[in-house]
Amino acid sequence: MNESLAPRHHFPLLDDVTYLNAASMGLVPLPVQEQVAAFDRELALRGTTWFDEAQEVGVLDRARNAAARLLNASPDAIAITTSATEAFCQAAWWLRPARGANIVSIDLEFPSVTYPWFRVAAETGADVRLVQAKDDPASLSLDSVAALVDDNTEVICVSQVQFATGHRFALDELARLARAYDATLVIDATQSAGMVPIDIQASGVDMLVAGGYKWLGAMFGAAVCYLGPTLLERLDPPFVGWRSTVEPYALDAAHMALAPSARRLEFSTMSYGAGVALGAAMEYTLDLGTDRILAHDLALATRLIDGLDALGATLLTPRDIHSRAGIVTARFPGRDGEEVAARLNEAGVIVSPRFGSTRFSTHIFNHAEDVDHALSVVQRVLS
Repeated sequence: MNESLAPRHHFPLLDDVTYLNAASMGLVPLPVQEQVAAFDRELALRGTTWFDEAQEVGVLDRARNAAARLLNASPDAIAITTSATEAFCQAAWWLRPARGANIVSIDLEFPSVTYPWFRVAAETGADVRLVQAKDDPASLSLDSVAALVDDNTEVICVSQVQFATGHRFALDELARLARAYDATLVIDATQSAGMVPIDIQASGVDMLVAGGYKWLGAMFGAAVCYLGPTLLERLDPPFVGWRSTVEPYALDAAHMALAPSARRLEFSTMSYGAGVALGAAMEYTLDLGTDRILAHDLALATRLIDGLDALGATLLTPRDIHSRAGIVTARFPGRDGEEVAARLNEAGVIVSPRFGSTRFSTHIFNHAEDVDHALSVVQRVLS
């Protein structure tokens, strides 16, 4: 904890600021940046003399293979989409819960978790039920989610780690709840993948999606999507294109033979450099080890919580280490937490304002001195 887990020189911004904002946007390690820059340069300078048809078809294999290792899944169960939102929309429009059915989520979720279901429900008449936790974040629990689930629940769609408060659910507990009602469990792991160890086969999750640009340390433009065996067998994607097929470069406009793997979700040409970055970043994460990352991030978060307690803050993040990870969200009695966040940013302590609170997030490039410095600046701002 007194040392960063990853080499600090891989993150040159840390020479100038104290960056406690991986929950908003992670820092991309220099070795990852260098690989992407080399790829983009070759692509731009040499075109198809370097990036031929075979290379384009296989350009996302590295990311799929790394994601499979990260999640303990088969590469065939992994798609690389352009964003988490794209994957959620694919799932929502395919599943299309009908009138009389319901989808359960949480009112604290990042909007991309709930919006696709609202949009589909507007067409079908399904009911979107949200756990009411915004006014009392500490009340959020597995029980509060379960209270909204019944025999008409077709989908439970929640984040493993809540972006606003850092509350962490146990995937296996959510899966048992979904199975008890024969519901499909869709998980947003954007705030957990790359920090929390995930064994997708042991968990029983039906679908898991993770954007790459936060804790995974990649860039905008690529995300991981896992499909469990049932969905993988049945999924008929609403969006298809030339890359969705068994042989993309068959270029057969008359016959659409979709790939049997999750690759059928990869329907379009995309920013391939983002896919390269995602693969390289996940390999970087795997080299560090997610068990070590979680232990490191939790230790720093605990140090931060203890310091905020001493300053009289009100914590929105659970104190139980099994119910949190690297996010710590606090309010300060008599002060606007978002104004406190703005003042911290002005002082070079980079955090996020969220729901009238100040959100800190610790990750692999941070160490104890970062936390102690942040606490000293909070104390100065409050006084």
